[in-house]
Amino acid sequence: MRKSWEEKSKYVASYKERIDRSSLAVFFDFTGVDAQTMARLRFDVKQKKGEVLVGKSTLLYRAFMDTVLSDHREVLIGPTAVVFAYDDPVVVAKTLFEFAKELDKDKPLSKIKGGYMQGRFLKPLEVQALAELPSREVLVSRLMGAIQGPVYAFIMALKSAPQKLVLTLKAIEEKKS
Repeated sequence: MRKSWEEKSKYVASYKERIDRSSLAVFFDFTGVDAQTMARLRFDVKQKKGEVLVGKSTLLYRAFMDTVLSDHREVLIGPTAVVFAYDDPVVVAKTLFEFAKELDKDKPLSKIKGGYMQGRFLKPLEVQALAELPSREVLVSRLMGAIQGPVYAFIMALKSAPQKLVLTLKAIEEKKS
């Protein structure tokens, strides 16, 4: 095997490893984005436990060939970067969507080509919907509130029964006196 093929197979293997580790992969067009802005995006995504990868489209396609993305080759046409989320996919999707808004306020979805999450291809609108979800902490607190609500109401109902009895007895006593 030629040396260049060996190097390319190493790249494909590293891309596959990233795919397996990630909870979300989003493809976006970085046409017209300067290096400083791209570096800022890389930093922001890295802070959110993600990674921005700019690679050769054919090698990325080979890495995603065993996935549903093999039917959506159009996401890898032209200058394409892949944003991988290794922890919370919502936070990374929010970061990328805010970045796309900065680049094109009128049509931020024009920069997002699609995504891949849990064996499923995501259209740009689905990536936007994912980005608009509340963070994990907010969802957990809402869930805890939903769980605690009925328990709190039950405790108050139990607490109010003796109070009502005492108030009723007091009213009867006042009425008799």
